[in-house]
Amino acid sequence: MRNKYIWILFWSVAVISALGQEKKDRPQPFFTREQAPHLELVLPNPPELTDALFFNDWTQYRHGISVRDTERGELAVKDASFNGASLLRRFSPAVGLELTKETHPELWLLFARLHMTEQQAGASAKAHFKRVRPYQQYKEPSGVPGHERSTDFTSYPSGHTHAAWLVGLALASIAPEHTAEIMKIAYDIGQSRVIVGFHYQSDVDMGRLAGSITFARVSAEPEFQKQLQKARKEYLKYKNSH
Repeated sequence: MRNKYIWILFWSVAVISALGQEKKDRPQPFFTREQAPHLELVLPNPPELTDALFFNDWTQYRHGISVRDTERGELAVKDASFNGASLLRRFSPAVGLELTKETHPELWLLFARLHMTEQQAGASAKAHFKRVRPYQQYKEPSGVPGHERSTDFTSYPSGHTHAAWLVGLALASIAPEHTAEIMKIAYDIGQSRVIVGFHYQSDVDMGRLAGSITFARVSAEPEFQKQLQKARKEYLKYKNSH
């Protein structure tokens, strides 16, 4: 019996240690939720269903549904899968290079950490506004049904847009000669959220503003500047060798 308890204790310690190491290895945000700017103090309230401004949200939502069966709709579905590696792949055409986690580990880490930072920066606003998503409002299927949650009332502002804009601004500072191409892709990622019915147009518009605010805030972090310089050095070295 004593050996049994020792065995259980051993495995418990091993599991706790492994979980701790996994958390340590996971990309961390550049600042915490407590250190993030309160975006709800900046962003206007989202349009109510009876507001004239909501008409644009509704028409863009219907337009999104109309293009889901097109090539643009297929791209919107792909844009729903969101992490450091997918962002590298998505922005590759903008800089004319194949960006991967293997070829650009520092850039991947920058993107992944910015994605985590966006989650900290957008949390208070999403919790404050509690806006229902279009597919919830209209009880219609979205373009990515596997992502749907019946009680996920976090439509405003758009997190995907927030993160894409934030990453785009960082990448544009690394490759300024491709700023227009980079930000066009960041813009399109936001519009993809309207097409799949996960966000209203106003969610996306404010997601871009949120991305700009978060970029200004994170730029003051020494750890961000350090990672940005590593990614820039890596990018330039790879670019000059190809």
